[in-house]
Amino acid sequence: MKTTCPCCRTAPPPAGGSEQAELHCPACDHVWRSGGMVASYYAACAGRNEKVPGLAQKYADRMNSVAPLLHPGMRILEIGCADGVFGTMVKSRMALHYAGIEISPDAALAERNLDRIHRRPAADLDDAPYDLLLSFHVLEHLQDVHAELAHWRRLMKPDGRLTVEVPHRAGHPLLENDRHPEHIHQFSPASLAILLGKAGFTPTRISTGHFESTVYSDSLRIEAQVTLIEAQKTERLLARIKTYLPGPLVVYGVGGDFRNYVEFLLPHLQVIALCDADPACHGRIIGEHPVQAYDPAALAGLPVLIASTRHEAEIRRTLQATGLAESSIVGLGQIYG
Repeated sequence: MKTTCPCCRTAPPPAGGSEQAELHCPACDHVWRSGGMVASYYAACAGRNEKVPGLAQKYADRMNSVAPLLHPGMRILEIGCADGVFGTMVKSRMALHYAGIEISPDAALAERNLDRIHRRPAADLDDAPYDLLLSFHVLEHLQDVHAELAHWRRLMKPDGRLTVEVPHRAGHPLLENDRHPEHIHQFSPASLAILLGKAGFTPTRISTGHFESTVYSDSLRIEAQVTLIEAQKTERLLARIKTYLPGPLVVYGVGGDFRNYVEFLLPHLQVIALCDADPACHGRIIGEHPVQAYDPAALAGLPVLIASTRHEAEIRRTLQATGLAESSIVGLGQIYG
């Protein structure tokens, strides 16, 4: 049995216990054990949604979370789509591509209504990329959750989103432990968030109390997006700036906000001049530009990026007094807001 936490990987649990004993991570509050069912067991399961009370409540709860993420033409992959009922509900909302992974015989039912069904695990898929991946009550069954999430990440677009739901701890507020033989993991909000972070996702919303069934009435749901690398973040910032300032520009203000939010972008911008009202800054060289006072005659007509939040209103009035149009003045709030 692994002696490091499957989620945070940094804190070994207390020693002791048998091979089948539950282990608890004191760092992220995750609980896990070895074992679990083999793939052939799940491949033989069928009709898992038959005669299950509360299905309408379960799907309504999930739709409330998923609906805001939908847009026409998007590609969705549901990991463990069962008979495809939820996917059918999503497809009824708008025109989109909805695929599922299902290794059980229920895949035959899902094939009737979804766009594509894969009867093999995510590790074997090659039809990426997807805008949105959905996984409801899957991760708790899998031994190597890090490996599985790596496969999911590979299948997603650079700006893809992920929704994961698992039992919150034991899945019911009156149960201390989840003794279901299929469930290897008992997630806490911290352990699931850390797991996703290490797998290349940034959690955007965490909530508990979601209904899966009458016995698993407390589920943990996390929405996340693919974590952007530095180059991707810079590219998006530049795209925002160029929405307002597509050509040559003046930067006004070289204080703390400038150093934090603008200076690192200078090599990528068509900056004609750096200006500041403080004479003590004049003559200082930043990159290729000497800091100077704003000269409305020499810089006439050039749009201005105000690189100060504290003094923006004052600078904006100064620029307007020179005759510069309001549409040519852009603040940091427009870029970063």
